[in-house]
Amino acid sequence: MVTGCAIRDQAPAGLSSGTLAVLALADAETDHFVGSLVLFDIRHDDAEVGFWIHPDARGTGHARRGLELASRFAHRNGLQTLTARTLPDNEASQRCLAAAGFRKVARSVGATPAGEHKELIHYRLNLVPPVIFPLRTQRLRLRLHEQNDTGWLYQLYSQPEVARYLLDDPWTEEVTGRKIADRLSKSDIGGECGAVALVIEHEGVPVGDVMLWLTDHQHRQAEIGWVLDPRVGGRGLATEAVRAVLALGFEHYGLHRITAQMDARNSASAALARRVGLRLEAHHIADWFSKGEWTDTLVFAQLASDFIEPSGQTNPNSPLLEVRSGQWVSARSQ
Repeated sequence: MVTGCAIRDQAPAGLSSGTLAVLALADAETDHFVGSLVLFDIRHDDAEVGFWIHPDARGTGHARRGLELASRFAHRNGLQTLTARTLPDNEASQRCLAAAGFRKVARSVGATPAGEHKELIHYRLNLVPPVIFPLRTQRLRLRLHEQNDTGWLYQLYSQPEVARYLLDDPWTEEVTGRKIADRLSKSDIGGECGAVALVIEHEGVPVGDVMLWLTDHQHRQAEIGWVLDPRVGGRGLATEAVRAVLALGFEHYGLHRITAQMDARNSASAALARRVGLRLEAHHIADWFSKGEWTDTLVFAQLASDFIEPSGQTNPNSPLLEVRSGQWVSARSQ
């Protein structure tokens, strides 16, 4: 097993500018130095990786495990792809890259670390593979929207009590048609839309929806919103769905921060936010004029570093708490 730590005193210019990260590799059992990894040419969402293993430590899997470590490190810091280059006759490096999930994408003449211009094989690793929907939790199925979801969406969002704390008035059939078109386009945080809208199904029946969308692509920040049919409230279904989508955002898409904003009168939604680990960061007084009156807004948030169970395990599929409130749950920004 290999562990890694940033060496801050090397290549200070690159480190200070954020375009270089140097990782030392050490054997986890002996803590002996076995090699190093460098992430360089760091751009918006990709970087190149280079690695070197001490001759005495070669052939023991350290390079592959080091590349896996670098991949996790890069993913946690918001990168979406890693690239690597190696010489055609360096079969050992090619085997390591392939074992770590990199795939060959091109050949070209480029500069080696020694400054020589030679033919190089280019490799690429996608750190955020496409999500295979539907997602499944203990009791729920979370799927993408379909055109035939218009009927139940209209029945849900046309209810005055559902729309009470939302920005929209109760939906009409015309509004529902526009809304379903918008939801159909939201299928991947990592795609051009920068959002994913999911139907919450319980025992095969749609009971609500939950949405996650990017608010700051560069710094990996997003917002989450949810609505649950009041007829199925009090069973913990919204809690279960929101936890699953938080896990999707933090653990799959590598988001840094997720917020939720809601009408301050929506006590059920605020209770849910606290239950899933979101922290109340702001209570804005009379900041939003909605439906003829000034309303307060609550802002909750969670960092990726906060998304941990008390046991120390991440929690996308952990046993889920029950929602005790019989009130419906909705988010302000949905």
